[in-house]
Amino acid sequence: MSGKQTLLERENAFREVFLARLSQKLAAPSAQWPTVRCWTESALNKIFRQVRDELATEGVKSDLSHSSLLEWLCRLRLASSIPIEGETIYLLEIGASGESEISPLELLMAGKPSGIICYFSAVAYHGLTTQIVEHHHVAELQPQASGAPREHSEIGVAVQPERPTPSTTRVPRGLGTHIFGFQGVSFYSTRRSSRLIPGIQTRGYGPRAQIRITTLEQTLLDSLYKPFHCGGPEVVFEAWQEGVASRRIDEVRLVKYLRSMNYPATTRRVAVMLELAGGTPGTELRHFLQASQKAIDRQSPHACISLLPGVDYQNLNESWLVSTP
Repeated sequence: MSGKQTLLERENAFREVFLARLSQKLAAPSAQWPTVRCWTESALNKIFRQVRDELATEGVKSDLSHSSLLEWLCRLRLASSIPIEGETIYLLEIGASGESEISPLELLMAGKPSGIICYFSAVAYHGLTTQIVEHHHVAELQPQASGAPREHSEIGVAVQPERPTPSTTRVPRGLGTHIFGFQGVSFYSTRRSSRLIPGIQTRGYGPRAQIRITTLEQTLLDSLYKPFHCGGPEVVFEAWQEGVASRRIDEVRLVKYLRSMNYPATTRRVAVMLELAGGTPGTELRHFLQASQKAIDRQSPHACISLLPGVDYQNLNESWLVSTP
């Protein structure tokens, strides 16, 4: 009997040391772990292993399994499973409960710690829409292969013409890889070229989380590149109108992104969307757009493009050869 008590005492002592060290690691978010509140089961296994390896170097070891340690945390109400469809995610905080308020953006960071929140999720975060978010997105960046041929010229006008978009009024595209569902909303991951997403920022999101998300300007550019990922045409037009009306668009940053992306079709769409939203470009943006406009190959059979890819509009803006509503 005394042997069992000794074993229990050792296990309890290890649990206390383990919890103290885990608490230190979960004190603040980091680049590796942007949220220290929400954890997938696989991420918890990694952080548990890190803690155990550190303790082992100090001579503190135990045969307790990760699952038993997690069950213990749940009994103490320091951890609780969140009702996620298709994934196991835990909330780690004092008084943890499946009923606790959880942000979709924090779940995105838990699901893809190295990802970038974008598209519809970013549109809503920046207050650019009044629509209810129907799906969330997180992107994993892919670097452009060194030595790969560039598709566009340096001033943002296509060398190879853009192919025409499908002749349809509204055809939702594949939204990416479904990673899980929460409260009836689907969460997706997608892979994106780092060249096409230069506008990324890290924002604090409460004391125990931070998020990596596209800037307002990048989010607006994304809406012209993947409109259905951003909620569809209605959301896209509302976002641009709000961005222009609120005067929150940083045009210097916008031009910087357009130069970096080097995607001429988006540049042309920006010019037309600004016109439709009643915006007047400042000096730098105006000069950039003028140079882009002069370089359009108007003789190309594919010179005309739609304002929103995947939507067939009937009115042609002659200045930019962009079809509009």
